[in-house]
Amino acid sequence: MKRFITPFRVGLLVLIAGGCLIGFILFTRKGGMGKDEAMEAHAYFRDASGLGTKSRIQIAGIPVGEVTGVTLEGTRAKVTVRVRRDVVLHQDAALIKRSESLLGDYLLDLNPGTEMTPPLQDGEEIRKVVDVQGMEAAFASLSQITEDIQQVTGALRDVLGGEKGAGSLGRIVDNMVRLSDSVDMTVRTSSERLDSILRNFEGVSKDVRGMTHSNEESVGNIVKNIEVITQDTREVLVTVRQIIGSGEGDLKQSVSSLKKTMERLDRSLANIEEVTTKVKNGEGAVGTLLSDERLGQKLAETVEDVSSLASTITGLQTEVGLQATWLTGQETSKNSLSIRLAPRPDKYYLLEVVDDPRGITETVYTQTNPPSSGEPVLQQQKITRQGFTFSAQFAKRYYFTTLRFGIIESTGGVGADFHFFKDHLMLRLDAFNFSVAELRYPRIRTSLRAQAFDRIFVTVGMDDLLNAPQRDINTRRMLAGRDFFFGGGLYFTDDDLKALLPVLPTP
Repeated sequence: MKRFITPFRVGLLVLIAGGCLIGFILFTRKGGMGKDEAMEAHAYFRDASGLGTKSRIQIAGIPVGEVTGVTLEGTRAKVTVRVRRDVVLHQDAALIKRSESLLGDYLLDLNPGTEMTPPLQDGEEIRKVVDVQGMEAAFASLSQITEDIQQVTGALRDVLGGEKGAGSLGRIVDNMVRLSDSVDMTVRTSSERLDSILRNFEGVSKDVRGMTHSNEESVGNIVKNIEVITQDTREVLVTVRQIIGSGEGDLKQSVSSLKKTMERLDRSLANIEEVTTKVKNGEGAVGTLLSDERLGQKLAETVEDVSSLASTITGLQTEVGLQATWLTGQETSKNSLSIRLAPRPDKYYLLEVVDDPRGITETVYTQTNPPSSGEPVLQQQKITRQGFTFSAQFAKRYYFTTLRFGIIESTGGVGADFHFFKDHLMLRLDAFNFSVAELRYPRIRTSLRAQAFDRIFVTVGMDDLLNAPQRDINTRRMLAGRDFFFGGGLYFTDDDLKALLPVLPTP
């Protein structure tokens, strides 16, 4: 019975200290906007990446509210917000998600709606939301259009240049000169026929004159239509001149470039036909991929795995924490630096570096040969020195309980965390050092952590509950045994680090 009296007293002391901390939290905790000064609403987003608790809501650049929670409902994210009551929201209010900086931080722009629609009641849904995905898709489309325009301009540059085209156009002009000479010679040798044609044309013109006198209105309409056609033709010619150039050299280059383009098109069509034939016959990597159903399924699974890995990396949340506690039995401080990597809200990886004043115990074997003895003597010596210990744990949360396992202060161990009051109060239990010969029982540590202010917490607890205190004979350092401690710390999240990066000096 005497052996369990001291642990009972220690546990009673921890419960009393926990009650004091709970009272301290209830009187000192201060959050964001309360329900009396702000109304609550919610909206559904297809993509809520970058949004989290305390994300800013603004109108015309002025903060008017904040995000209080982000949860998953089906395939959409439910974002709960609080908005000042002096900002009247209507049924056609809208939330627009946009990037706040180049670091991937997002905020919500609020459009309160029009006064013609009824006011939005407390707890109702804001139905109009604009995801950043639509804007990113528009920018991607604009980028694709820009690439297409660059390809077209490159093709035009190829068409309008080249010496071969100039030579071909010169031969065409020579042929036209010879053709005009032939026409002139033909006209000279056929003057009688031309006279007959002119007389016939004169007769036709008389007939036309007689017809025009009797149908003046119809002829006027025809003339107007011809004027319209002429104007359209003139505009077309101006456009063509702008495309192929106004001079003889520009025309030669245009014809040559057009010929080259047609040749390239023929070669491209031949290559495409050859490639499609090979793909159809299952030749090459693409043909094998399209014809082999099993290989295509594996490729699809690989793409899904890569996409899942990329989503996990981009959604990884980081938290850096610093903690310092005072050990009453050791009469010194214990400090630790922790990094928590959370790919999902219910799972995280914890890495810690701990400056433990209890030190690290090492066993050293020394072999000596005394003069009076014929056989060597093996001596065992245990050395305790102060140093750093390391922790690497995997944690999974189930409702209000988080279970942990891995390496705790350079030894294997397990742990559990119990969360209360929306994670502002946490009871923590750790069990490790199961195989240390100097300890009669495993090392059990319990602590109570309370977060009274944002990013700042206090903690109190008892270390090594089951073992009696053991001290070094020479240095009086405590090597094992129960020890009461208290202290506090602070932590930083991704949002804090992103806010610090723009203001840091650059070399």
